[in-house]
Amino acid sequence: MNKKTIVLGLLLVVAAVVLVVRLWPSDERAIRKQLALIEEAGSKEASEQPLESLLKAKQLAALFHDPCELIVEAVTYHGLYSRKEIMDRINLVRANYRTARVSLHDVTIAIPGDNNAVVNCTIRLSGEGKGQPVADVQELRAELRKIEGDWLLTHVTLIEVLER
Repeated sequence: MNKKTIVLGLLLVVAAVVLVVRLWPSDERAIRKQLALIEEAGSKEASEQPLESLLKAKQLAALFHDPCELIVEAVTYHGLYSRKEIMDRINLVRANYRTARVSLHDVTIAIPGDNNAVVNCTIRLSGEGKGQPVADVQELRAELRKIEGDWLLTHVTLIEVLER
């Protein structure tokens, strides 16, 4: 064997390891995919049709366990909601906005057990509602459980940020 063959073999092994690590499904990657769907389906364009809005609400509701506990600290709101109730509330909120952009920042994911995870992040909402610009920032703490291969939100807490 010459040096070129050895170097080429090592490069192929390194490339294969990198591909396996990057492409192999992981729990954190699956959770990040769910979070990306929250940003995408939570956002709304001015040209969005009612059917598209319903489909996005359904996509978002599918991310929640049935039932899911929801706490909104700013308005002392606490309850246990079915997936249908969550979808209805998503539709009501989306109807109040002409445009909306949802973005998640400073995302941290902890997976303390095989089927449990905790996500902490900042969620920002900007857009236009009822003819006025809207901007809101909340801290989000979400607990997820892996059920039948899917990571579902089981507990969501929105914590109001005092300084923006």
